[in-house]
Amino acid sequence: MLQWINDRMKHIGWIIILPLGLVFSVWGVHGIVDFTTRQDRGLRVNGEDVNLERLRQAYQEQLVQLNRLYPDEVPADMRKTAQDRLVEQFVNTSLLDQKVKELHYVVSDKDVVDSIAHYQGFQVAGQFNKDAYYGLLRAQGYTPERFEAEQRQLLRVQALESGVFVTSFATPAEIARDAALKGEQRELSVAMLPLAKWAAAAKPDEAAVKAYFEGHAEEFKTPDTVHLSYVALRVADSTRDVVVDEPALKAYYETVRERYVEVEQRHARHILIQGLDEAAKKKADEVYALAAKPGADFAALAKQYSQDAGSAPSGGDLGFAEKSFFVGPFADAVFSMKPGEVKGPVKTQFGWHIIQLDAIQPGKSKAFEEVRADIEREYRKSEAERRYGERQEKLEQLAFENNASLDGVAKSLGLKLEELVEFYKGLPGNELAANPKVLAAAFSADVLAGQNSRPIELSPGNVVVIRAADRKLPAAQPLEAVRAKALEGARRELAARELAAAATRLAASVAAGEKWDVALRPLGAIAVPGKPAAPDMIRYEAAKFVGRVEQGQAPEVLKEAFKLAPPAAGHAATGSVKLANGDVAAFAVTAIKAGEIKAGGAAERRALSAAAGQAEFSAYLDALRARADVHYSPTIFD
Repeated sequence: MLQWINDRMKHIGWIIILPLGLVFSVWGVHGIVDFTTRQDRGLRVNGEDVNLERLRQAYQEQLVQLNRLYPDEVPADMRKTAQDRLVEQFVNTSLLDQKVKELHYVVSDKDVVDSIAHYQGFQVAGQFNKDAYYGLLRAQGYTPERFEAEQRQLLRVQALESGVFVTSFATPAEIARDAALKGEQRELSVAMLPLAKWAAAAKPDEAAVKAYFEGHAEEFKTPDTVHLSYVALRVADSTRDVVVDEPALKAYYETVRERYVEVEQRHARHILIQGLDEAAKKKADEVYALAAKPGADFAALAKQYSQDAGSAPSGGDLGFAEKSFFVGPFADAVFSMKPGEVKGPVKTQFGWHIIQLDAIQPGKSKAFEEVRADIEREYRKSEAERRYGERQEKLEQLAFENNASLDGVAKSLGLKLEELVEFYKGLPGNELAANPKVLAAAFSADVLAGQNSRPIELSPGNVVVIRAADRKLPAAQPLEAVRAKALEGARRELAARELAAAATRLAASVAAGEKWDVALRPLGAIAVPGKPAAPDMIRYEAAKFVGRVEQGQAPEVLKEAFKLAPPAAGHAATGSVKLANGDVAAFAVTAIKAGEIKAGGAAERRALSAAAGQAEFSAYLDALRARADVHYSPTIFD
């Protein structure tokens, strides 16, 4: 079936979409390279030049991704990080490449053929498809020669990697210890103490309020504000302006009518005799003679003789399919036959085929009237986007040409000039104040100097151009102006301290042998399980065994509970921890059950062996890097 690949082995290569699958450690460019002063602008590893064309192409692909995150300009530090990571990857690859050459690793043509044939991206309906293969090569801009060289090299490096992993193993003692730790369960009881309860009771004095105010001076400053003017261009506005007429709709239909065409499909069966030699041809002739007899049961013959494992059990049935689904000679044969006709043997790269055509489903296209509603919806959207695009270009041009004002921009495009007298980060209910790009532009040197910003995309189909004036820098406020806020802060701060102390005392009481109900009694009302609880009620969860990850249990509690030393028999190990919402949990561990190896322990052995293999391969790569002579000029990306 893959004979045609063998015929072209000298014209096959590797495609970038095939994963390298190596364990790469990130160690930092500055730690492994010599920033050479030579003028060759290159990257050399142990005296061998790295392919700069490939490196720069990979960098450009990284920039495409970064440009989606930073449409205006990619930050310099992000560019530098991307460059350093690529250099690391290419140095790693070069070191491994050199090592497999030194060790004389060999990859056969058959290995390359098999790796290509089993890649899913080259398969259609579970079988290798040469059209998909060539299509992906072309789409990635790869020549067959480059494909072969890189695929062969990939397999050599994978062989080296496999050699390290195969020799890695986990001992029974390691497996048992790993299972005991990972599967460990602890008997845990927890009391949740709500901050709201202590905050309601906290009464800070004047000294505490003043101390809080002075200790949080930045918090009480006025915001950094500007008087913001802006114009907004929205694609929705263009949609409302679109006028639909019948000639325009029909003209648009003609441009997209191929989408409404259903191509001809044919229902065929086949019998495959694998092999392209004379013996296979002779066998195919014999089967064809049987299939061509009047009244022959083609499906039965396919079940008996076909070597196509996919279709033979169903009598060679290939179902309805369009011409492009089949390989060339097979497709030509099927689409030249009449229903009931048997043809063969037909030669393809897979062998010899005897074909029977069962039925024809003619191609057809939907008339304009059938799809008018869809066409009108598409036309409105397409026309609105076209007009929006034109107006967006005009907006950028006008904002640049009328850089000292937005009045002319607004009038030329029929937009409303809008204003926010006090604009600042966090302005409630304002989409501009919540947008990092708008905030950065509003307080940038150029805009504060009196220039218009560039168009800023708030969301797809929604852009603004802004101006800023009358900046007011943050200024301190007197305590009386912010007393309510300072009082609330001081109350929460006092409540948090008293809550933490109460949780510590509670945990200590339980550790000393006191029952939870007795220890909790002085702290107030406790919620009843299964009944609604007020926000200021304590919630108690009776002891139960839990794992390291337990649904419904606070992760902060689990993390601290599994850090505790095992409790002595008849005693409890206790602790307390603050939760993300400000509440505090006091907890106790009263028993521990070690995890057990699952039946057979195969999964545990595989996981530990894989981890050991990764560690050993990383160490192997570290050793190669430690001995490497690497010269790198950062100017290679210029």
